[in-house]
Amino acid sequence: MTLEFREMLMWEKELNRRKAALADNIKAGRLEMGLAQERLALEAGVDRTLVSKIERQIANPSLEILVKLASVLKIPVQELLTDKK
Repeated sequence: MTLEFREMLMWEKELNRRKAALADNIKAGRLEMGLAQERLALEAGVDRTLVSKIERQIANPSLEILVKLASVLKIPVQELLTDKK
């Protein structure tokens, strides 16, 4: 296994870990506030399907979307990406 390939695998593993943390933290924050995906999306000014895709780890949101969601959830952006497990 080449060094480049190992580095790529490490990067991909970290990305997957952060996507899982993001999905878990958005869902937990949303449920804690008693918000449906549709309501969170409406308040953040994003499409409801995007919230669903983020929670299912299908979509990679932009920084702008992260800031909007974090603002509605009253959670710092960095906390959205923190693995709490």
